[in-house]
Amino acid sequence: MNSNYEPLFKHFKFLNGIELKSRVVMAPMLTYSSHENGEVSQVDVDFYRERASGVAAIIVGPAYVLENGKIAKKQMGVHEDKVLRRLSELTHTIEKEGARSILQLSHGGRKCVDMIKEGSNAIGPSAISHVRRGKKPKEMDERDVNIVCQAFADATRRAIEARFDGVELDGANGHLLQQFTSKQANSRCDSYGGSVENRMAFTLKVIRAMKHTVKANAHKPFLIGYTLTPEEKGYQGNTVEHTLQFMDLLIQEGVDYVHIQMDDFWQQASHHKEGEAQIVPAIIKHINHRIPIVSGGHMRTPEDVIEALRTGLSLVTMGTELVLEPKWMHKVRHSEEKSIKTTLQSTSHHQHIPKELWMMIKENEHHMVREKE
Repeated sequence: MNSNYEPLFKHFKFLNGIELKSRVVMAPMLTYSSHENGEVSQVDVDFYRERASGVAAIIVGPAYVLENGKIAKKQMGVHEDKVLRRLSELTHTIEKEGARSILQLSHGGRKCVDMIKEGSNAIGPSAISHVRRGKKPKEMDERDVNIVCQAFADATRRAIEARFDGVELDGANGHLLQQFTSKQANSRCDSYGGSVENRMAFTLKVIRAMKHTVKANAHKPFLIGYTLTPEEKGYQGNTVEHTLQFMDLLIQEGVDYVHIQMDDFWQQASHHKEGEAQIVPAIIKHINHRIPIVSGGHMRTPEDVIEALRTGLSLVTMGTELVLEPKWMHKVRHSEEKSIKTTLQSTSHHQHIPKELWMMIKENEHHMVREKE
């Protein structure tokens, strides 16, 4: 192995004692390959088995916690006990290949309007549609808030029973938790709207319910992470400064890590108090080692990952890269990095890649190429 790449294989230990064998984690992604009832399929198991042997951990999901939180057909679910058996088979498969497993818990909120059955309503912090002239969700009342909080707690219990090593709350992707933090989706005038603290109140209530569940059900260390989108485009969108305030509250609440979701790790902030600044390095500087920071975004080569780790990043997430090249870590360890597949053209579709996921990656790659032209 090239000695320059040794930092990729350095162990990482969380404060609760959970240790990872390297600094590379597989990012969460919709695989569009689970059964219609949310159960893990054999396609899911094969997909993750192919990619688990080298990485430190796999963040599986997003898995919906309630039927009305499902955002896509063939999305994985953790909404009922019926899915437990197959989830357990998945964690066993990942563990057998030498990786840890974390389950991302999600509720799509207002983005579920097209998935909701006739006669039911999508829910959100306010009756604001996520697209112009789109269907409006039902504004959540206190009963709805309590139902969703309990659903996240129940999903956490199922993750524990299925032998995951932790859960990650989906506070990104424009989903329900992000909707509460954003004035673009949240126009409430009660304790869940207005100030930064109020807009984070729902998220913190969910986290407390999950922590209570972990304390009551986990008999070994169990992670609770949180993923967020650090900057929103458009009028009243959250800025990096808002995100730093959100993160301070998450640290006070005692989450184990924060996952900054990025399309490009080196993306510049649209607005920052210090002028031009790259988003993730600016966040790492502000956090100053108070909590592990996880992030990624268009990391294709070992040099890309090493450069990201030099910023003080704790763990690097890789998504599309591991879909294209399942043996990425193996090839780096065995000095075969020149043979790493980094493009769609160099990758065979038969490498246990679900058809719908393959088509989505092709579409995203085409979009990125067009943006650069």
